[in-house]
Amino acid sequence: DPLVVSLLGGSVIFLADLIRSISTSLRYEFIQVEYSAHGEGDGEEISDIHYPIPIEVAGQSVLVLKDVVSSAIIETYLANQLLQKGARKVRFVALVDLPKERKTHCQVDYSVFTTERSARLVGYGMKHHGRHGNLPYIGYLAEG
Repeated sequence: DPLVVSLLGGSVIFLADLIRSISTSLRYEFIQVEYSAHGEGDGEEISDIHYPIPIEVAGQSVLVLKDVVSSAIIETYLANQLLQKGARKVRFVALVDLPKERKTHCQVDYSVFTTERSARLVGYGMKHHGRHGNLPYIGYLAEG
């Protein structure tokens, strides 16, 4: 009886398709991740990460859905918080996994696509400046 947690907003379409394909009983919830980034490019540092977790996770096997897993900083912090709140196990599912961009260790247990970033990803819930998230596919946004 897993608890599926979707990080708002890019993984919402992924969540809808995934949970409709699972035949066992499950519960799903949403978490909004808020952070502020300081710095530019490869030297970017993330600080002030907040995870308002209004859900009960004690004793639960938690499956966290993420649209893109890149640096894994957010995922590592979130896994630690969920485990501290009593989650039995935390596993990650990525729509797109970018393992060469890791800045910290994170095990992505399941992924739909594993690739390298060559441009901005859009579609299937992933937006750029609020646009292109409604595309029924994942694409790269052209420069300009």
